[in-house]
Amino acid sequence: MKKSVKRLLAMCLACLLVAGGVFFPSASKAQAADVLTVGTNAEFPPFEYIGNDGQPDGFDMAVIKAIGKEEGFEVKVSNMEFKSLIASLSTGSLDAVIAGMTVTDERKQSVDFSDSYYTATQCIIVKKDSDVTKLADLNGKKIAVQEGTTGDLLCTPGADNEVITDSKTEIQRFKKGTDAVVALNNGGVDAVVIDQNPAENFVSKNPDTLKLMQDDTSTEQYAIAVQKGDTETLNKINDGLKKIKENGTFDKLVAQYIGGSSSEEPAADTGKTLTVGTNAEFPPFEYIGNDGQPDGFDMAVIKAIGKAEGFNVKITNMEFKSLVASLSTGSLDAVIAGMTDTPDRRQSVDFSDSYYTATQCIVVKKDSDVTKLADLNGKKIGVQEGTTGDLLCTPGDDNDVITDSKTDVQRFKKGTDAVVALKNGGVDAVVIDQNPAQNFVANNKDTLKMMKDDTSTEQYAIAVKKGDTETLQMINDGLKKIKEDGTFDKLVEQYINGSAATVDTEEQDTSANKGFLENLKYVFVDTNGYMLMIKGLGVTIGISICAGILGIVLGFVIALMKLTEVRRKKKTVWSRIAGVYIDILRGTPSMVQLLIMFMVIFRSRYAVVAAILAFGINSGAYVAENIRAGILAVDNGQMEGGRSLGFTYGETMRYIILPQAIKNVIPALGNEMITLVKETSIVGYVAIVDLTKAGDFIVSRTYQAFLPLIAVAIIYYILVKLMTFGLAAIERRLRQSDNR
Repeated sequence: MKKSVKRLLAMCLACLLVAGGVFFPSASKAQAADVLTVGTNAEFPPFEYIGNDGQPDGFDMAVIKAIGKEEGFEVKVSNMEFKSLIASLSTGSLDAVIAGMTVTDERKQSVDFSDSYYTATQCIIVKKDSDVTKLADLNGKKIAVQEGTTGDLLCTPGADNEVITDSKTEIQRFKKGTDAVVALNNGGVDAVVIDQNPAENFVSKNPDTLKLMQDDTSTEQYAIAVQKGDTETLNKINDGLKKIKENGTFDKLVAQYIGGSSSEEPAADTGKTLTVGTNAEFPPFEYIGNDGQPDGFDMAVIKAIGKAEGFNVKITNMEFKSLVASLSTGSLDAVIAGMTDTPDRRQSVDFSDSYYTATQCIVVKKDSDVTKLADLNGKKIGVQEGTTGDLLCTPGDDNDVITDSKTDVQRFKKGTDAVVALKNGGVDAVVIDQNPAQNFVANNKDTLKMMKDDTSTEQYAIAVKKGDTETLQMINDGLKKIKEDGTFDKLVEQYINGSAATVDTEEQDTSANKGFLENLKYVFVDTNGYMLMIKGLGVTIGISICAGILGIVLGFVIALMKLTEVRRKKKTVWSRIAGVYIDILRGTPSMVQLLIMFMVIFRSRYAVVAAILAFGINSGAYVAENIRAGILAVDNGQMEGGRSLGFTYGETMRYIILPQAIKNVIPALGNEMITLVKETSIVGYVAIVDLTKAGDFIVSRTYQAFLPLIAVAIIYYILVKLMTFGLAAIERRLRQSDNR
């Protein structure tokens, strides 16, 4: 008995630990990685503002994230009022503040400042017909400022203010610079005093009504604030700031946000959100970033278009072959996935103007004698399913190059899987677009080489639903704008010609020569693979628990409906409904049910809800039969005895039959729950990053299949063992009544 109690307690403790990872992921994250909570006030463009995704964006956000990348810490941004930032920093609610904050002697009494990262000047914004030319002219007037800023200090009359000396000067303090400018436009104030860059931004948006004067007497330094005495964080920020200045990252951010087009706020938000589909297995165009979200050139392009046209972008990651179908059914508004504009696809969708010209390439082992596409006749060729490479390599009447019917075309869901098959000797060559081909070869340069097939140049474009001229026009207009203002060229330089790579090429290239522990570190730590797996585990457990509860509830209801035919000794409406439910759910694959639930019923939205419902409803059919069998296994005399004691049918079922039936079906129910947990491994097909999909992403980024997949298998095994121990403990507890 004591052993059983101990085992049960150990099992509960293990479940609590797992549940902690599921329901409190932030705690796990804080332990797993260095996270800085950074405060800002996103009302100060171009330094900080709210982007199209509803999150703080701007120069300051880019700077602190670049510093974090150099120094190995993650950044969690907290948006609040400017006047609350220093107080929150002093109380320890924040680790740092970056908000276009000026270094002043007064602030230095409360916080410590990093090295300066920007020199700013205060400016005066007035109406075009105003006679104000300098700060002193504002004496006795109504001046608008952003509360707590340098402009506020500069304009407040006092003994230490030698410029604004008139006590009748009225200072109106606003929480946002934008509100101050609105008050100026409406005649509520005579001038706005604010930093130069946001001032230029505001005036550029109101060129017909406002003008700007610079006050050269008030030059100031922006710096990052940390808690008083926090030298560790201060040194880390200063070191990172120095590094991004030395490696040129800082200058690029200045050009992008302040000197370039991004220094302006996004176009007026139309309130429209475009659900955009992609297949994040095609670097450098789309891949899964360190945060577990789709990233890459295509993601940056569609977001830049959204910013230019004032619409929000919601990314849905799915299989490439499902994209056009989802677009046609209306589940998606647009698709950007390195998709080639072809006559066949034009029958189903409309394409935007081309945004990239690509060429098909052949990737082979270094010792291969293949030099051109025709050499692949009769060989095994790896392609990504549904791509141009697939069409190019499939023998047929319209294929003048690959003519040998014995050619074995192996279709993979991901280009990475095709490359892994090539490395393992499963195929002789991989045919894929030039940029991902270059990426794959760069990451395996000791073993692979690449040849270009110049006969197969193709155009990438953004697909929209057939006849959706409004969305098509909006995308074309936005694409034209970002090409004209230089944003597109910067993205090409950053993602295709530059440093935005999915994996560290040097580390990947030498990974095969590392020891086991070093390789383990590379696969799970250096690429943030462990974070993906922790998040994936949480998703797997969460879906399993919710679907399991739903399945048990539905199972009980369906079982009782089915049993009405036993009580009445004939088929009833309820028993027929239950029979059809069980027959359909057990007779169709759970994968098909999941796809119908996600793509048809939920129209490719609310993937987690769709998965829970699909698995819960499916499990309910099996649970119903288990419970029905358990009830029928109870001797008929039990029902007769209960009725003879005066119990109603319902009371007899509740107090006599069901308790015995539950004890009978516990093993079967446990097996069904274990099966359910393993069955959820297919949710990756509906754009959910569960444990299996997380392992898949790690394979995509490291080109190593063994360690990630073994890790996934071990974690599933541990989950099943924990469930098995729990089930055994419950069975032992229930059997105790049999021994009395």
